[in-house]
Amino acid sequence: MLRTALTLSLSLASWSALAQTWNSNAGGWNTGYGTVYSSFGYASAVQNIFTTTQQNIARLTTRQAMINKWGLAAVEKAEREAASGRALPEAGPQVAAPRVVKNLGAFKPDKRVSAAKLIAEAITESPEEREGVVALVQATKVGFEAQPETKPWRNNVAGALAFFLIANATIANGTPEPSDEVTQAVFAAVNASVDESPELAKLPNKDKQQLYELLLGFTGLAMALSGEAQEHHDEALAEQARALSRQLLQLVLKVDAAAVRFDRLLSQP
Repeated sequence: MLRTALTLSLSLASWSALAQTWNSNAGGWNTGYGTVYSSFGYASAVQNIFTTTQQNIARLTTRQAMINKWGLAAVEKAEREAASGRALPEAGPQVAAPRVVKNLGAFKPDKRVSAAKLIAEAITESPEEREGVVALVQATKVGFEAQPETKPWRNNVAGALAFFLIANATIANGTPEPSDEVTQAVFAAVNASVDESPELAKLPNKDKQQLYELLLGFTGLAMALSGEAQEHHDEALAEQARALSRQLLQLVLKVDAAAVRFDRLLSQP
């Protein structure tokens, strides 16, 4: 899915803005991203999401293992029986009742809300560079929402979080892009985690949209750097993209990129 989610080319202005946020003396990225993110108080609302997402991924992996062994029809039959309170036969899949999908991260979009300008203002002071960054951030959102695979993800904080997690982990670790099956499983796990998060569920509609667009925008900037590096075979630029993705994962989810791997997710045990 990520291969077709969006194709971004850096304009001269936007590249200048992104390059200037790299502080080679400090060995890291300047604080613009953190400033715009933390200013809305989202940190506490999402800081436990990765832990609960890991737990939900483990449940999905266990379910897939049972499907591999017993078949989908048998697992779904057992889930229906568990939901009705019936005792499950010992000679068959032992499952819990399926969770109810609530989609508490969903919101009704408001055209008056936009994070593109906020991101641009946080990372550069040049009007020309801001214009380039705004264009990149807006293109990310359009590209993300244009794909059929992301239809259930749109206008949902969980969709932006899943996209953020998958794309930045892939860039930071230099790993192959996960399959569509895996990306949908990650979304299901993140969506369950958001449903279980009272803080995120209680966010006003405007704040959900703001967080959604910030996550998409941050991810688009990292993807743009990575794509530019691949196109021009520029290893220095590739390392900057990896560094940005590592910082973003730490900023938003308080997690080391090395801990976010999808290599074995839903694989045959």
